[in-house]
Amino acid sequence: MKRARFCAGLLAALLGTRAAAGERPAAQVTDPRASGAARMPERDALLNIAEQALARGDTATAVTAFEQAASMLHAADTEMGVVRASMQGGNYRHALAFCAHAAGAHLDSAPAGALYAWLLRAGGQDAAARRVLETTLAYAPHDPVARATRRAFDGASLRPSGVLLELPHRMAPHALMQGGQAQPPPGASGVSGGVLIDGGRRALVPSVAIEGARRVWVRNGLGRTTEATRDVAPEHLQAQGLAVLQLSAPLVVGDATLAPRDPFAGSPGFAIGHEPAPDAAPAWPRLHQGFVGAVDGETGLRRLGIDVPVQATGGAVVFDAMGRIAGVALPRTGGSTTMVPVSMFRELDRAPAAELHRTSAARMAIDEACECGLKVSLQVLVLA
Repeated sequence: MKRARFCAGLLAALLGTRAAAGERPAAQVTDPRASGAARMPERDALLNIAEQALARGDTATAVTAFEQAASMLHAADTEMGVVRASMQGGNYRHALAFCAHAAGAHLDSAPAGALYAWLLRAGGQDAAARRVLETTLAYAPHDPVARATRRAFDGASLRPSGVLLELPHRMAPHALMQGGQAQPPPGASGVSGGVLIDGGRRALVPSVAIEGARRVWVRNGLGRTTEATRDVAPEHLQAQGLAVLQLSAPLVVGDATLAPRDPFAGSPGFAIGHEPAPDAAPAWPRLHQGFVGAVDGETGLRRLGIDVPVQATGGAVVFDAMGRIAGVALPRTGGSTTMVPVSMFRELDRAPAAELHRTSAARMAIDEACECGLKVSLQVLVLA
């Protein structure tokens, strides 16, 4: 009898707990301390420190502050901060994995789901990105961040604006000027993509993009930005529409290296590039996968069998299956896209031979290709 009363009492307590949980926001069910989030000034101070550090490119300080804030409360805003700090540091794979956790563990936070969808889309996983976004909209159909993400997905250009640039889900890197340089002035705009070469000292960009420009800057997918000046380009590259830029401050190339030879026709590859923009706002590049085409006539160029939006083809970096830089994509008349192969610009790279080529023959995963591309895919900014 006592045992029956005990079980009945325990069941009533459990049902009461579940009923109470149903009356609370999901965040409070995940972590009961969420009810006191408004009375956590120490946590707010840590988040402010983290965001300020992230805005100036100090990712180590940002991660430490975000993690300290996370120890006070298991919350989506803190975890999205860690995700963005990973992206700012060039760790796309960690950012993607951690954002999957944030989106799954915090179903009350539609921005976490939207950020996860955005990272998937930027990394070339379009179908998965759509599924995540539609799931997010199913439980938060009126959330402004999720709705703005859908509009961006449905538009012609994947450029964040408005609410998508707000904290804590900001879907773009911060603009980080190198060597104490000043920010590009008002009136500067993003005109094309480019590829970082020569150990981060020079860049290849479409000639037409910088024609007549008074000043030029380049920015990688981590937001790191430097002014650049036109350098002498070999005649054969000029004939193909490529210009060489000398960077005022070098940028880090990471693990990206030049391919030892042009890829075979029909071999798999990746292309990652930036789309033009009316302003100089930073953005993450977008990855696409497909195949490298055959030689195009007698020019030595290659057809590109990777479905890249036409507005992003100018200066997009092409990787071979092993994640090595295999070429630069350029649009041609009639809507076609060709690739200037690595054999045409390998001599521009003065890196030591031991650093020039990856030794692994393993095919690169798509998320790893995106991580490499963040460092060597450039936004080209000009002031006309």
